[in-house]
Amino acid sequence: MPADEQPPAQPDAGRDSAPQVLIVGAGPIGMALACELLQQNVGVRLIDRQERIDTSDPHSKAVLVWPRNLEMLRRIGVADALVREGRRTSGLSYYSEGRLLGTADLSTLTDSPYPFILALPQRDTERILRARLAELGGVVERGVELVSLDGSGAEPRALLKHPDGTSETVEPRWLVGADGPASTVRSELGIRFDGEEIDVTYAIGDVPLSGDVPPLGQYYYCRDGVAAIVPLSNGSYRFAATTPHRREEDGNPSRELIQHILSSRSRRDIQVGTPDWTRAFRPRLGIAETFSKGRCFLVGDAAHVVSPAGGQGLNVGLMDVANLGWKLAGVANGTLRESILESYAPERQAGATRLSRTSAAQARFALQRSAGRIAVRDTLFTAACRTGLVSRMVVPLLSQIDVSYGRLATEPILLRHPRPIEPGQRVPMFVAPELDSGMPAIDPAHYTVLLWPGRRPKAEWAQRARQLREKLDPSITVLDLARVGGGPARTLDRTFGRNPAFAVVRPDGHLALLVGADRPAQVLAFLRGARPAEPVTATTAR
Repeated sequence: MPADEQPPAQPDAGRDSAPQVLIVGAGPIGMALACELLQQNVGVRLIDRQERIDTSDPHSKAVLVWPRNLEMLRRIGVADALVREGRRTSGLSYYSEGRLLGTADLSTLTDSPYPFILALPQRDTERILRARLAELGGVVERGVELVSLDGSGAEPRALLKHPDGTSETVEPRWLVGADGPASTVRSELGIRFDGEEIDVTYAIGDVPLSGDVPPLGQYYYCRDGVAAIVPLSNGSYRFAATTPHRREEDGNPSRELIQHILSSRSRRDIQVGTPDWTRAFRPRLGIAETFSKGRCFLVGDAAHVVSPAGGQGLNVGLMDVANLGWKLAGVANGTLRESILESYAPERQAGATRLSRTSAAQARFALQRSAGRIAVRDTLFTAACRTGLVSRMVVPLLSQIDVSYGRLATEPILLRHPRPIEPGQRVPMFVAPELDSGMPAIDPAHYTVLLWPGRRPKAEWAQRARQLREKLDPSITVLDLARVGGGPARTLDRTFGRNPAFAVVRPDGHLALLVGADRPAQVLAFLRGARPAEPVTATTAR
């Protein structure tokens, strides 16, 4: 039995039946959230109705992990393990009727420690998350099903059913539904799921390829559909393509079908070997009307199902975890006001809605039929590559670097982001371990105050920085960026601008506040407003 699993116990067997947080669903999103909370000493109970992990089926829909999500997965200490096992791909090349239009080159992300796409099947991602969960002392209670949920009271009231037929009532402080598209949590809370089955069927699989196979990930646009291939670390390739709708009796896509699709759409001499596995599916897309109700929250596919175009589904769920985890832990540990939890739903609904719309737009962009529209699409994409618009616009979008929780959250794709950055945008600083570049690390659990001396620090900077430090609670992590040089200094200059400034950064790396260095009172007021009247825990100052 895996180290992080435990057999279902009787309700009176000493189990903590009233944990701080009950997480329903032990897929990658549920496990990632459990890791986030456990490493911040929050009591977690993680249940899953499946009695065992199915190791007989190699099927794994999700395969891509994008740069921003690897940055976030640093928070729970799994990013490096994922990178070691996965296959790095520096970009995606786009073809139309066999002709190269251009490449989205992720190596242009010079301010990220992960300037690449990581290809790793979800089953391997889950295995690494299970190992980390076990390291943190977490367990998955297998075969435990949520039967009913009442979220109307002061605390959620959940009825759980065990494999032996016994029932148990649990009243955690908070409950999180990570139980997938057919979420019981969402249904029990009466939250509407707006969406419908799209008129596209996808064939996917892991297949060995030989012959004229390019080294990067590939998208092949063709009048009769789209095909994509991404190299995996085991030598196979993830294949995905639109196909005519299939009947149940058609079975899984065959090697011959995959060969026909790749040959006709890529126009390359690529040979397809015997697939490791294949599937066909017709996704049902949708977004919940709200991601929270009372003390209950939805994350991952329970909250949203986005178009497979672009391989963003798992990544959107990981962004939910990064947003909710530090807020829930801060409230549970008494270092943040409970009102911070009210920001989760609007922030992540805006982010998921924007990503859903752009994924759908990407699919429409690819699936053109008329010669005129194909010519317009190809001309626009080629021009965007030649002028650098793909690097400035498409790459940040695909990598989720441009996810914002401020004014820009609902804005369309921007050609240029504001400089200095605005509250809600990503700050290119990450949690420990510090990067070899010399960029300092932010606090993974609490707000970090940054002291930015400006492009040309003045003589009085040291005194100004010291004065603010003296006014701050000693538990606050404060980083004086005057000591940062080289490439990181240039990155910070692009981020915060030429003038001296004080910034407050959230634990998830998004900017909370940016003010001139002559306004320290605003920093103090913000931090006072974020904390309960009587904080019960403190962090170690650096």
